[in-house]
Amino acid sequence: MRRLVGSLFVLTALTALTACGEEPDDRADDPATQGRTTQGQTDSADPQVVDIVSGSAVDGDVAATATVIQDDQDLERYLRQFDSSPFVGDLTDAIDAHPLADDRVLGLAVIEISCDEPPSATVTTDGEAFVVTPGKVVNPHQECFAPVTSVAVLDLPR
Repeated sequence: MRRLVGSLFVLTALTALTACGEEPDDRADDPATQGRTTQGQTDSADPQVVDIVSGSAVDGDVAATATVIQDDQDLERYLRQFDSSPFVGDLTDAIDAHPLADDRVLGLAVIEISCDEPPSATVTTDGEAFVVTPGKVVNPHQECFAPVTSVAVLDLPR
């Protein structure tokens, strides 16, 4: 009897855990990091979100406005806020995948740290600032094992 109760407990626990673990098919092979391109139809002079890179448990500071990256020193300074070398590598790969025109500059913004990855983002201007807003998650998770940091990679006018 004791053995049967123990087996039922384990079976119930496993069933509960697997029911909570459903993920969409658009996940990256490495669940720690993932990148997405979110391009829309915009004027070439407008600021644009060219990618969103997400990673679990990498830290970072959420900002409503973008950090303009003028040179390698700015980029190194910005990347110091993250606790994961693989995430930094994924972010720099995303940056390298989108070469900028001469009249454009790179922008980065941590747009969200939560249980979910925003499906998109928008960037607008407010005076001299570039305001970045994450897209709404339709079915947000109520709990997560580790928070997900999402960084928008931006193509901005000078």
